Amino acid sequence: MRTALLSAVLVSTVALVPFAAACTDSPPRKEVQASPPPATELRVGAVCSARFSFATDVSCGLADFGDVRFHCTDELGDKCPRTRSVTLENIGRTPVRLVAVSGSGPGERHETVSRPLPSGARQVVTPRAGDTYLYDILLRADDGMAAVGVVAVA
Repeated sequence: MRTALLSAVLVSTVALVPFAAACTDSPPRKEVQASPPPATELRVGAVCSARFSFATDVSCGLADFGDVRFHCTDELGDKCPRTRSVTLENIGRTPVRLVAVSGSGPGERHETVSRPLPSGARQVVTPRAGDTYLYDILLRADDGMAAVGVVAVA
């Protein structure tokens, strides 16, 4: 009986391990494309938000803004210009820092962190000087509900 109980515990433990690993995997990052995508969610009115229970970052490019490298509209079709700047407004109640992730080629990433942006304030996010692509925009907050909305894209 002791052997049967030990076997049941081992089988249960082994069955739980793959499930735990699957739950902790993060979603894969998007690959950098050589040409602009046909459409994107980076548009005036788009919102990136998250509830923070501790200091962390939320990637708007992977969550709500889509691909931030290009500014696409229906009128432009497949000829989307690179994003030069994005003006964001803090529409949440929590002060937030905006982090611009930029670079000039695959694997090259530089981060530029803004000053704390209070509720209602606006900030222009651009690639770092010398970089050609704005890859992502991150929200960074200490606690509470953080949200920013796109006011302008150039």
